[in-house]
Amino acid sequence: MQSTVQRFAMVSVVIAASAGLAAGSAQAAVSTTTLPATSVTTSAAFLNGTVATGGAAVLWQFEYGTTGSYGKTTPVQEILAGQGMVHVLDRIGGLKPGTKYHFRLDAETGNAVTYPLFVYFGHDRSFFTTKRLGLNITSAKLSVRNGRASIPVTCPGAQTCKGKLTLTLRRAGRTPTLASDSFAIRAGRKSTLKPKLSKTALKLLKNARGHRLGAKLTAKSSVGQPKLIQNVTLILK
Repeated sequence: MQSTVQRFAMVSVVIAASAGLAAGSAQAAVSTTTLPATSVTTSAAFLNGTVATGGAAVLWQFEYGTTGSYGKTTPVQEILAGQGMVHVLDRIGGLKPGTKYHFRLDAETGNAVTYPLFVYFGHDRSFFTTKRLGLNITSAKLSVRNGRASIPVTCPGAQTCKGKLTLTLRRAGRTPTLASDSFAIRAGRKSTLKPKLSKTALKLLKNARGHRLGAKLTAKSSVGQPKLIQNVTLILK
């Protein structure tokens, strides 16, 4: 079978050239409806839709992406002949928190041998992934002044962000701790944490090219919120 994108791209061309075919065929009874996404999280969602098959065998998939051009697809799945209205869904993952995504349901009938190929595009819908709860860093470039790193953070949601933050060297092998400090930020507030860098960190930073040092920031919460792990750059000012 051809890849998903190639298959539906080919079919859409056939349909554009076959717009004048009789509407009374079994394939013409097929229709798709894109339904709202469900179980949306910071990185995943279930895409839903219905396919009125008209009794025909139908292939279906979802297109999705951060624009109306989509760009990604779910795997092609099949509805066997002899069924009527069928609810379909598929889970997508690897999404970005707090981001708008577009999606639509596509279906295909026919085999281009005994029946002409038809493709049916559902209407566009969109949803927002939820924002990441727990401590968030608002900039991956951290300035260093007077031996302290400035780390701008926010605490979204309705629960105080509380725990311990650690900066370690970003490299394979031995990863010494560059700085460590506790944090407690009220829900919905912004703050700037200023952990004191170790002597090792300051020495490495002074010897670094352009006075920039790659580090890994880890924030572990003590109140059941997700761990924050992010690559950052320390910049000596």
